[in-house]
Amino acid sequence: MRRAPGAGKLLALPLIIASLYATQAHAQISDTLTPFVSAVITYDDNLLRENNTRPGVDGTSDTYKSAVVGIGIDRPIGRQHLTGNVRATKVTFNRYEELDYTGKDAQLDLDWRLARTLSGHVGATYNQSLASFADFQVAARNLRVQQKQYGNVVWRLHPSWQLRAGYTTEDFDFDLASQAFNNRTEKSAEAGFDYLAASDSTFGMLARQVKGQYPVQALSNGLFIDNGFTQDELKFNVFWNASGISQVIFVGGWVRREVNSSSLRNSSGTNGRLIYNWNKLSSVQLSGSIWREFGAAEGVFVNTALSTGQSINAKWTATPKIEVNANVRKEKRDFKPLQGVTNLSGLTDDTKTANLSVTYRPVRNLSLGVSVSRSERDGSTAAQTRSFRAKGAAFNATLSF
Repeated sequence: MRRAPGAGKLLALPLIIASLYATQAHAQISDTLTPFVSAVITYDDNLLRENNTRPGVDGTSDTYKSAVVGIGIDRPIGRQHLTGNVRATKVTFNRYEELDYTGKDAQLDLDWRLARTLSGHVGATYNQSLASFADFQVAARNLRVQQKQYGNVVWRLHPSWQLRAGYTTEDFDFDLASQAFNNRTEKSAEAGFDYLAASDSTFGMLARQVKGQYPVQALSNGLFIDNGFTQDELKFNVFWNASGISQVIFVGGWVRREVNSSSLRNSSGTNGRLIYNWNKLSSVQLSGSIWREFGAAEGVFVNTALSTGQSINAKWTATPKIEVNANVRKEKRDFKPLQGVTNLSGLTDDTKTANLSVTYRPVRNLSLGVSVSRSERDGSTAAQTRSFRAKGAAFNATLSF
């Protein structure tokens, strides 16, 4: 299996940082590092996301177990604050044993501050997991590695004004050679300004450029296609503290996406995401969002999509030990075909998902949870995204030390 470059360094970084504090008191180490273990049992009645919407076609059900070992990091360093976690997950399937794999996750973030006027974040994430079968009609183990490094700075040049800038690089790699043409690197740079109101609201503008590079070119009609792109964005950046119980977040404006292979595949228009948070009751929190965004699509005949959707999230703290979470999401994707792919129609799909979970914490360091989920998609035959229906349930237990 191909290992993404830099993964070992990222996974070792928290251990190196931890060693810097090895001479300090044990109580300090305990406050900084929190080891944990988890066990999860999951049932999915259509694991491979087969097209079971037609009469007489059954889903591909399976039960799989996940064993998780990890460590959490939470350490103030003067005015700075270091947070993160590292974990490894061993997943074993009951029916599809050939899909067994070991997942790896790491995340590290430093919230830094300098003098009174400069602050920001610098960090990195790493994730290795099994790629979704919803977008690839291949019943084989296909590990997806995603790496991200970022840094940003905010300069408070005036009590009511601040400038910001940031840079992010993100890599996506697939284990299967047949999916290598979906490997890509996205690099984004942004800059903007904000007006800081007395109500703790911020109103500003943000300019961003995203460059996408595909090291392996796709083959279409006997021609190799460069799927690289440049996306320029100019957006409003708003956090409106509407009241003590509600906030409105909006990032949106004009976006133009230019594709290297052909100007016929270029796209432009309004893009944005609107989020509304409500927490009038201390035990209930609600959040809703709507979006319209250009983005990458991982597929055989398509690699770009305009996504529009809506979601609602709710959290209810029923008692100090019981928490209930619910989520409903709907998304429509309008695809653009690769250069040279013609005579395609019906290049849209619609996906709906719903999740409900209950978590019980009988003691401070132990949590037990149960969840149920349902997802369905009306796929696009032209884009080779499947139509399917799937239901699932899971039980998990997590113990921290």
